[in-house]
This record gives sequence, structure tokens and C-alpha cells, in this order.
Amino acid sequence: MILLAQHGKAYSEAEDPERRLTPEGAAETERVARFLARAGIRVREIVHSGRARARQTAEIFARHLRCSAREETGLGPSDDPGIWASRLSTLDDVMLVGHLPHLSRLASLLLLGDPSREIIKFRYSGVVALVRGAEGRWALAWYATPDLIIE
Repeated sequence: MILLAQHGKAYSEAEDPERRLTPEGAAETERVARFLARAGIRVREIVHSGRARARQTAEIFARHLRCSAREETGLGPSDDPGIWASRLSTLDDVMLVGHLPHLSRLASLLLLGDPSREIIKFRYSGVVALVRGAEGRWALAWYATPDLIIE
């Protein structure tokens, strides 16, 4: 299983040039992270783009899922989704924390073979779980968003 997570809600560049998480963005990410931990979801590691909002989101998930978080290349908003589609062919139990449109294009490439056809509408702090199926194809297992989680 792999998890694809969009970073939490961040300040605009005018408000914060580093675009860190807003209090709402941090709280929503905490809510989803607690839910995943209670549900017994585990990953070996979390990788993120290195941008402040993705790093902060990854750190929150890592704290609750009790794993490490590190920066990786190829997860920026405009990066080629084929980079991670190839890497994921040999990885399992990993969470990618990134940005749109990259995550949407990656999910579409994995699920449909076509990055230009949006199949999942990502949401801040939302987590999509994909499982590897037959012949290297991927299938959607579940999708958790902050507004669906009641504590």
C-alpha cells in the first residue's frame, strides 16, 4: 500500500513567503493523522517535497504513525509524475506528501495510465491509499479527508 497526502492548508505567499501551515491546516492534519494511527495504518517512511507546508504535514503524520520523514526530489507541484510512478514500482508502505497538480497527475497515472485525466479530487490534509494490483496496476483502497473524520 502507498499513501498519497496533500499538504495541509498553508498561508498565502503574501502572508508568509515560506508558506507554512495555518493553524487550521495543522489541526486538520493532526485530525487525519490521529485517525490513521487509531485505524492501525502503518508506513515504513514518509517522503515530502521539502517545501515548508509539505515538511510540516509530513512531520505531523510521522509523529502519529511513528516513522521517519525525509525530503525527496520529484514531489514538487510541477514535477513529472512518471518519476514517482517508476520509484513506486519497487516501494511499499510509504507515504508521499506533496502538492497539486503533481499528486493528482501521479494518482491518475497509477490508476488510469494517463496523468492528464483527473480521477481523484485531492483535498488539503487528505490521504489516498492505493494498493498494487495485477500486472503492476494500482487500485484505490480508500480516501480519508478531514471533513469525514469525527472525533
